[in-house]
Amino acid sequence: MTHLIRRSPVLILALIALLAACSSADTSSATPAASSAVPAPAAAALVRGEFVGDAGDLAGIALSTNGRQVIGYLCDGTGRHVSLAQWFMGPVTGTGIDITNAHGAHLVATVTAQAITGTVTLKDGRSAPFTARLLPDPGSTYGLFRSEQTFHGVRYLGGWILNPPSFASARVGAGASAGVSLTAALLPDPVGFQPLRGGIGIINEQTGALIVSPLLDNLVSVTVPGVGTFRLTHCLRARC
Repeated sequence: MTHLIRRSPVLILALIALLAACSSADTSSATPAASSAVPAPAAAALVRGEFVGDAGDLAGIALSTNGRQVIGYLCDGTGRHVSLAQWFMGPVTGTGIDITNAHGAHLVATVTAQAITGTVTLKDGRSAPFTARLLPDPGSTYGLFRSEQTFHGVRYLGGWILNPPSFASARVGAGASAGVSLTAALLPDPVGFQPLRGGIGIINEQTGALIVSPLLDNLVSVTVPGVGTFRLTHCLRARC
């Protein structure tokens, strides 16, 4: 009897080890089954392209996106006057676009394959809905152009929105008027490279002052008297 009692701790330890091994085997066999039961989420379709339009009576607007990032420009400038120029850069998420820029302007929008639709609100409280429509073929002529230059130690940021004639007012979808199509809107502009409506202006990034840009006579560069020559870069799929 004494001999059996002395050996009992050994037997107990052996039983514990055996139970632990069985438990480990059961857990490892259950883990793959549990993980394989969780389906992988489907990848969302990315909308890429160049979009132009109007923000009501506030300004012209253009956006360039690669489906993950977007660059937007809101401007009311003409060859004689400019009072509004705002740039937006940020992500495109599953819920759309929601960006507040460094100057307190806020842009929120939904993105579809044919249009980006939303609202832009300025720091001073002015707000306007907008619809920017997809350019079927921007080529090298239409969409958003940007230029960043430094003259005499001062940085300048220029933007130009070039819309095809009648493009901003063209309607898409079931509400489209007979005879109006986006393809038909992509005709050579008989008056040169000026935008359909406001959309050109240069920002003095040191003072925030807005500078009128002359109307373009080419899409390579433009010279602003008293400032310098700006070389234009076409924004395509959020790169410019």
